[in-house]
Amino acid sequence: MRQAGRIRGTLAILAIVAAAVALTPGGAAAHALLLSSTPAVGTTVGTSPTTIELTFGETPDPKLSSAKVLDASGSNHASGPAVPAPGKPLTLDVPVGALADGVYTVSWRTVSSVDGHVAAGSFAFGVGVPVTGTGPASQSHGGSPSASLLADAVRWLLYLGLVALFGAAFFGYAIDPHVPRSVLRLAGVGWLAAALGALGVTAVQWSDAGGDIGALLGTSVGTSAIARLAAVAIAGALTAAMVLRRSPPGHRLFGLVAASAAAAMFVDVVTGHAAAGTLAPFQVLAQWLHIASAGLWIGGLAALLLTIRGAPDEAKAGIARRYATWAGIGLATVALTGVIRAVSEIGSIDALFSTDYGRVVLIKSALLVLLAGFGAINHYVNIPAAGRRLTGLRRLGSTELALGGLVLGLSALLVNLAPPVSSAGAPIQPAAPPIIATGHDFGTTVRLRLVVSPGAAGFNKFEASVADYDTAAPLAATALSLRFAIASSVGVGGSTLDLQPGGPGSFSASGGNLSLDGIWNIIATVAAPSGAVEVPLVASTVVAPQPVDGDGTPLAPATVHLADGTSVQVYLDPGGPGANELHATFFDAAGKELPVPAATMAVLAQDGSAFIATSRQLEPGHFVADIQLAGGPLAVDMVGTGATGATGATGGVIHAHLVIKNA
Repeated sequence: MRQAGRIRGTLAILAIVAAAVALTPGGAAAHALLLSSTPAVGTTVGTSPTTIELTFGETPDPKLSSAKVLDASGSNHASGPAVPAPGKPLTLDVPVGALADGVYTVSWRTVSSVDGHVAAGSFAFGVGVPVTGTGPASQSHGGSPSASLLADAVRWLLYLGLVALFGAAFFGYAIDPHVPRSVLRLAGVGWLAAALGALGVTAVQWSDAGGDIGALLGTSVGTSAIARLAAVAIAGALTAAMVLRRSPPGHRLFGLVAASAAAAMFVDVVTGHAAAGTLAPFQVLAQWLHIASAGLWIGGLAALLLTIRGAPDEAKAGIARRYATWAGIGLATVALTGVIRAVSEIGSIDALFSTDYGRVVLIKSALLVLLAGFGAINHYVNIPAAGRRLTGLRRLGSTELALGGLVLGLSALLVNLAPPVSSAGAPIQPAAPPIIATGHDFGTTVRLRLVVSPGAAGFNKFEASVADYDTAAPLAATALSLRFAIASSVGVGGSTLDLQPGGPGSFSASGGNLSLDGIWNIIATVAAPSGAVEVPLVASTVVAPQPVDGDGTPLAPATVHLADGTSVQVYLDPGGPGANELHATFFDAAGKELPVPAATMAVLAQDGSAFIATSRQLEPGHFVADIQLAGGPLAVDMVGTGATGATGATGGVIHAHLVIKNA
């Protein structure tokens, strides 16, 4: 009856703590890795932004976060520290000065205010020019630095200590209050290990976060450290009272020490991965039960082995049977909560086998299955025979204890690895280059640059900057509108779009005016105090990457392969500056010339100017246009329409894009 009452009392305490945990506020969905930015990764903006906006997967600590906006020479254009965005707890704003045209790299570093993990990365965006290349400047890299051996070791020491302390105290509370002094010494050694581990974890986190101790005390890392050390200190005071007591500690003191160890476990959990995941209260509860149940099972086993030393008797057999009941509960809870946490952190079967985190979980799971097998042998073979012999229980229990320590080491390693669900270290591929069209009015009084993103057929954002032709200073224009007419198709009506003024000489709006894939004529009407002028522009919608055969040199024919199997062969004759003929021949999927009745060619020069070349048909599917080149790389768009049997994704429109080197 007394044993049943203690079980009911323990379960009631666990239920109360579980309810309190479930009522704690929820956390964010991932670690403090970059989720999005403004400007977005790899995109181009028409005018210089005043602020770079960085949004993370969980709340960053602004006191420990920083960002630089670097140009090609490495100069930093951030005009102030990163600050919280008003009303956006996951977002930091980085103020920047005026940015000239060019590609800029944002290098960021942050510390999660939830779990104290450090994350860092970089990405590039363009002002007036596209982001090109495949190196670090054109990608976004975000991840937590690999944990050091020291970080793993001190976390392992913390876990070993808390498991030993909780197991020894719980053993005295729920299984045998008349424990030998060796079990009390186990609790004392466990607390000492936990204290050293807590100090080590604090030192490692403070070292990773950077800064002096005085500055860190006012941050999330300092708050977590104070909570962790305070919990361990309280457990230490109670442990000292239990260990130094001359008389048996008693049921209540054992319970208080066990509760203090469980509280220290809880503090560690709420400053770890579980608190940063989805359904944070539920995940925190699962993780806390996971480590506490491991303490009941593994720490309780250590206390049992110390208790049953000597000759076997019925009293020791009874103690072993009572432990087996609790160990079964602990093992079942460890298995259930382990599955819950693994599903939450890994997210997919592929990540289970392809990531370091997933592979460590597999090894840990295999060891737990082995431990469960040992536990079953003890439960069904060795414990029933404990009244007659204890050798088998001691030998198998010692092996189980050693493997349990290894499992705790793997758990410590997992804490310092970024879970797959946070996509740590995965580069965010840059967006496709936007459309950048430049031009001037016929009177050479106004320069205009139009940036269209994402640049594909459909809905786009249009950003225009207007400047004086001679001085390049922003023009005090009062209004700007765009007229659209597709040049590569017939029978399609035009449209207009009024852009709204922003900063000096800048305008922007969004619309679906580039409704079809192809080559477009755009007329920009700029209204200024001195009068209105028109600036003609040419824009070709952005297409998905297309494989190209050939090295892209002028005289060597290059073949652009499209998704439906058709292809376009392109070359310049003779190549180089001056008069040239641009040839384009369309082929079907079988490699035969495709009888395309009409083709439109747009040419974008290195200086950003674009024009539509007048093409003539030499034979079915073969077109040529006379163009004048100033030299340098040349981007060419060829759009063929009306071909019989054309099966492209655009419904009969064949759009090929090619960059010719050193034209």
